[in-house]
Formats: sequence, structure tokens, C-alpha cells
Amino acid sequence: MGNRAQRGYDYNRAGVAMVTLKARKGMWLCRIMQDSFALTETGRIVQKELGGIHGFYEQVKIGQYQIMPDHLHAMVHVVSNLPEGVTLQRVIRGFKIGVDRVCRERFSRESFQVFEKGMNDSLVFGREHLEREVAYIRDNVRRYRLRRANPDLFRQPQHAMTLEDGTKLFGFGNLFLLKHPRRVRVQFSRSATEADWERINEALAGYLEQGYVFVSPFISLFEKRVLSEVMAQGGLAIRLTHVCFGERYKPMGKLFDLCCEGRLLEISVAGEFARYARLDRAACLRLNEVTREIATTQWSQ
Repeated sequence: MGNRAQRGYDYNRAGVAMVTLKARKGMWLCRIMQDSFALTETGRIVQKELGGIHGFYEQVKIGQYQIMPDHLHAMVHVVSNLPEGVTLQRVIRGFKIGVDRVCRERFSRESFQVFEKGMNDSLVFGREHLEREVAYIRDNVRRYRLRRANPDLFRQPQHAMTLEDGTKLFGFGNLFLLKHPRRVRVQFSRSATEADWERINEALAGYLEQGYVFVSPFISLFEKRVLSEVMAQGGLAIRLTHVCFGERYKPMGKLFDLCCEGRLLEISVAGEFARYARLDRAACLRLNEVTREIATTQWSQ
């Protein structure tokens, strides 16, 4: 996700977007404990102003939302085209200005800024995509509590998923990426050339802006290059491997760090035993099969 507007999209038109606003450093919107949830005074102002957007723009309705300690997720439904000259960005900017104004008055401060500049948005196209986004927002607090209660959650192999044939697959890293609403399968032929990279890189920028999780075994040269770019630009990925995960398995080098940071999930297709001793055709077919099952959309070259 990024602060840039999605290229080629008219933000004046009717549509749905999952909007995320990040609070400034040191600004807390709520407190989440294992058995309690409480908005701060600032968080209560954010909640009230969020509910007041429809009063300023009748075309905008706020759907599912979740206020977290340092950010806000909200499904923003633009049910009909906005007035001339008004965009979704302008609506959100007005909301943030309103929050800051009320906070200045409430806390008797000359200057008060709750959120960072810009907004992160993911455009929603289709009922299934909307349902995934809503489910992701609803699950925010549970994931937060789980991470707080298990500081080593991303540092050891765990059961990741069960295939239709009953095979259990194990993962190392951020298992929550499997529930991320936007997961794109990355598949490039070994015959792809440097001349293809410009088109690949342009599409990559679009997926990164939309906050997609990139899913692939990352075997071919350009698949590896995509993974490198994704990690360098702060993105998220699920990497599939034929290697069996034992109890003491840990990824090598930088991959281990990325797993611990929550930006990477490694999944073994070997199941509960070392089915694939080497990366042969059977292993590759299994990798592709599981990749298709995980991803929500396809990107190939």
C-alpha cells in the first residue's frame, strides 16, 4: 500500500476502498489488552468524526472499520459519484482536518496532528474481495492480541494449512499473511528476458501500491528478482518451498529476519515428512498447486 493515488482510477466516481490511516509516532488511538479494549480520548474523537463524514458528503458511507493503537482501517463506500472537484482523497483529508481541529480544542493545544500525511488505500472490485477486506478488518484485534501473547509467534515452524487431501503443511513466519485479503500469484517463465522487466516492474509497482502479498516459489530468475524488489520496498510475500520443515527449521540469513519482522511467510509443501528430497517435476507441480490455492489473483508473464 502506498500514499500515491492508484494510476488510472477516478477517485471522484462511485466505488469502494479499504482506507488505512497511520497515526503519528507517539499518538495512541486505543489500548488493547488480552481481556479489554479501550479507546483513548483521541480515539473517541476519531470514531465520532469518522461517523460524521456522511453528514458532509451524503455520497459517502463508512462500512466496517477498526481503530487500532497506531492506525485506522475503514471500508469507505462512495455510493454515488462525488460532487465536481471532490475526490476520496479530499474527503479523507477533510476528516483528518476535523479530527485535528477537535483535538486542538479538547486538549487546548495550538497544534495537533493525529495522522501522518496521505492515505493508504486498496480499491475493492467484486463481492469476494469486499468480504475478504471486511474479514481482515474484523480480525485485527484478535491478531494483535495473539502477537502480544506470543512474542515468538513468527520464529518457529507452525501448522499453516491443511490441503483437501488432508495433508498438513507447515509454515515459518507470519501465518496471518494467509488471511490477507489481497494475495497475488507470481509466475514468470524462465524464458523471460531483460526486455520484459520494464512491464514487469510497472505491474509490480501497481501491486505494491495496492498492498498485495506476493505468493510464489520464486524459482525463476525474474520471480527471484520480484521477491528481492518486494522485500526492498517494504512489501509482503509468501514463499513456497519443497524443503521439509523440522522442529528446528529456520530460514537462512535475511529470510529469517523478514519472517521475524512479519513480512514473510515460508510454507513447505513437503507435508509432515520429507516427501521431496530435491526440486524435481513432482515437487514443482505441488508447489504450483498450493500456490494457486493460496492466491486470490494471478500475475504471470
